Parts: sequence; structure tokens; C-alpha cells
Amino acid sequence: MSFEKIKDFFSPEEPEERPRRSFPAEIFREYDIRGIVGTTLFEEDGYDIGRAFGTVLAKNNLKKICVGHDCRVSSDDLSKNLLNGLLDSGTEVISLGLCHTPLVYYAVNKLKLDGGIMITGSHNPPEYNGFKFMLGLDPFYGESIKNLAKLIAKKSYADGVGREIVMNNIFLTYVNEIISDFNFSDDLKVAWDIGNGATSNAVKAITTLIPGKHHVLFEEMDGTFPNRPPDPTVARNVKYLSKFVTYNGFDIGFAFDSDGDRLCVVNNKGEVLYSDQVLMVLAKDFLKKNPGAQVIADVKSCDRLFDTIRQCGGIGLMERVGHSFIKSRMKSSGALLAGELSGHFFFKDRWYGFDDAIYAALRCLEVLSIDKNAFTDLPYGYITPEIRITCGEDDKFEIIKSLKKDLKEKNMSVVDIDGVRVSTDIGWWVLRASNTQNALSLRIEAYSERAMYKLKHEISDYLCEYIPNILDCLNESMENESQEETVVQPNLFPF
Repeated sequence: MSFEKIKDFFSPEEPEERPRRSFPAEIFREYDIRGIVGTTLFEEDGYDIGRAFGTVLAKNNLKKICVGHDCRVSSDDLSKNLLNGLLDSGTEVISLGLCHTPLVYYAVNKLKLDGGIMITGSHNPPEYNGFKFMLGLDPFYGESIKNLAKLIAKKSYADGVGREIVMNNIFLTYVNEIISDFNFSDDLKVAWDIGNGATSNAVKAITTLIPGKHHVLFEEMDGTFPNRPPDPTVARNVKYLSKFVTYNGFDIGFAFDSDGDRLCVVNNKGEVLYSDQVLMVLAKDFLKKNPGAQVIADVKSCDRLFDTIRQCGGIGLMERVGHSFIKSRMKSSGALLAGELSGHFFFKDRWYGFDDAIYAALRCLEVLSIDKNAFTDLPYGYITPEIRITCGEDDKFEIIKSLKKDLKEKNMSVVDIDGVRVSTDIGWWVLRASNTQNALSLRIEAYSERAMYKLKHEISDYLCEYIPNILDCLNESMENESQEETVVQPNLFPF
């Protein structure tokens, strides 16, 4: 053997360094990382995200976290790459595998871990995916996400040798604990729309252990979501569930997003309830047992909710949109109940304070066990669903900034903790930049049909400078909300 060959044998080439890629700024959002797989987010990016978060842990003398992932097509590979990045940063990782997001939150709380990461696209279409983080028991968001992006850009990572721990029993612990504090009526008929998402195993296990008649729809986990889109808070996405409930005489229906932190409720008349309506019912029950307590709702929630909280002797707190902001406000205020229009509900009364759609559904069943019509004939004004107006990622913030200045110069009554919420004699409206999509989010409540027409045109006058076709957008969005989504469906009415 020649000298050169001997030298090569004892000095093998260094492994090729991972290619350096510039991560687009748009995937680093206010309270998570989220992008379109193969376009703005790639499966190998999980490695750098793992290295960066592992570095954050190391800098804070933290070591042990848990990781889970939903059933999206890209989630398994993103998870494997993330795990490798965490291990190379010296992190101890409890691997939960395929699960719903609340199981990650539960494991962090129950096992007193240093943090957690969930790989999920949440309520977004199948091509999206991303990462939700916890540091200790707190959400990891805002500036922390931006600093994570800076770490990735510099690739200034901690080095170490971590280890993976497979946790097999936390799921059963979760299932047993989540039902342990309830007494349900045994004559309830309940439909559970999984939407092919990651709540499937938990819902199926829970419904075999609690009283009542339960039927689970779209239970097969499938990351292409063949039966309906992942967002259950869009009424047309749960038309099937609505028909199923009414045709079969069920007392209530529940629908979940792909990772199980958003809940939609359908009442016994098949009406798809807005989440602030659901929170009204839950708040009434909660305040009976906790008089004078605080209840948090986001800026998109209706005035009637805050009026109801006040009439029941509670204190309503308005907060920015986003689960991270809500959780932080709960911690700072000591509030035990909170909710968002997007279907997130937070209970620190008898639970851990994180947004768990299955737990919220069980609280609804508890109320229903006392009054089967608790969710029926709820008062509501003339109000729109959340209207999404497609807008450039940078443009949406500039529009809000300019509009805020314009409204204040006109001496309008404005709450600006998140976008602008404008109150008038005939109703209110809120416009804000979405934290999860390249869009502006608008909601309007009017005190009469005529007032709705007037408010819609007033808003168009304010926004036409920035969005010339705004009135068409509003009309089209409200029309589309009533149209049915074409989905692949099994036999509709099995009872």
C-alpha cells in the first residue's frame, strides 16, 4: 500500500458540511415557525432548528425536553431532522412520536421538563408545517423566535452529545387524568369530527371510557386531509358534521384541527357556533363556581361576550390574538379561563392552563350534562366570521400602522393592543395582521342589519387607499362563508 493510501486510510476526509441555506424571514412568525414545505420550509431545516433551540437550552443550563409531531406527510422527516439537531447540541429528548399538540404541553407540565417542541402545521392546509415551542412551562414566542432566527443565520451552535428517550406511558396517563374530574350524563349523544388529524387516538380512547353514545367521524389519521380542510372554525368545513348531528338527533358535535388545540362546537340544531359564543356558556358555568374571577378573550371576540362576563360578576380582560399571548396574560393576571375566536380554550381551573381542544370539549359535555340546551338559541348580533384578506407579509403591517394613525387623527375610539379595534354607536370592527398567514384579519359586529351595511362601507372607505377592491373582498368573503366545501365523505348517516 502506498504512503498516500496509508495516509488516506488513517485520515479519512471530514464529513461534508451541511449546505448553508438562508431561511426566509417570513417563516419566523410571532409565536411559532411555519412555512410551506418544499417552498419556504424544507425537511432538512429541522436540523438547524433543533441545533438552534438546543443552543438556547444549553445557554440557560437546561437539558431535557419532549418532542412530538402531527400526522402531516412531512412531519416525520422534519421530526427526525429536528431530533438530530437537538442531540448534536447535547439535549436529552423524550420522543413522543405521533401525537396531538396538547400531549406535548401535558408532558412538559406533568414531567416538569425544561421545554417541548411540536412539529405541526396546525389548522393550515396540508402543504404547511412548522414548529411550536415551550421553554419551561412558558410559551416561546416573539423576540425569542427572532433570536432563534439569528442563531440559525450565524450557525453559532452549542456542541454536545444528547440522548433520545422513548416515552410509552404518558399517553395513558393523559387519557386517565383528563377524564378523572368529570361526571357526565349517560344519555348524551356526541359526534366527534377528527378531520383525519392527530387527535384520533386520544379521542377514540377517551370516548370508550366515558358515558354516553359517541360516534367518531374521519378517524383515520391522514396528512392529506381527504375529508375536510384542517381548520374547523371555518363553518363550511364542518357542514358534514352539522348535518350528521341534526339528522341523527345528537346533542352536540365537536370538530378539531389537525393537531388538536382548536375546537369547533356544533349545537343540537346543527348550528356552527362561534368560539366566543362557546366561551360565553363556559364562562357562565365557571363564574358560578368562581365569582368575581377574571376571564380573558382576544380582541376579535364580540362585545356580547364581555357583557356576559360582567353580568355574571366576572372581569373580562381583552388580549392580543395568539395562544402565546393568552398564556402569558393568564400567568401575569392569575386568570383561570381564557379563549380565542380561533377555537383555542384555556383552563387553569382543574387543568394545566394550556389550550387543549379535547379538554375544552369535555368541559362542554359537563355543562351539557346539566342542561341539554345550554348551547342552543344563544343570543348573537349581526356579526361576520373572521374575514381573511390576502396581503403581502410586509404590506399587512404597514397598512395597520397607517390605518392606526389615520383613525387616531379622526378621534375614533380605538383599542390598538393588536391591530385596531374600532367602536362606534352602531357596532365595532377589528382589523389586524394575521400571525399565521399572509393576510389581514377583519371582523365586524353591528347592532342591526342596516348598521352592518353602513359599517362595511365605512371600513371600505378607510381601506380603499391600501386595498382598492376591499368592498368586493368583503362581499365575496361573506358569500364564500356560506358555500359548502367539496369533500370526500363516507356514508353520511349511519344511525
